[in-house]
Amino acid sequence: METLQKVALFWDVDRAKLDADQSADFIIRRVLARGDIDDVHWVFSRYGKERVAAVARAARDFDSHSAHFWKTHFEGAYAS
Repeated sequence: METLQKVALFWDVDRAKLDADQSADFIIRRVLARGDIDDVHWVFSRYGKERVAAVARAARDFDSHSAHFWKTHFEGAYAS
């Protein structure tokens, strides 16, 4: 299933109106917090590591497990 169409990721928005460009930061945060490995691969291929890392650094809505995981992944690129 296409990442942007997954109810489990985007239960609270109208997925038909979700724009991958205009809502990029929201999509990246949601996938990093709740996506599966295929979703994470999709977000990195769609937006690139630099953009994903920048959004992760700025995110303040990650749970502690997600924040720690992505902090480790990006080698301490942002504080939790």
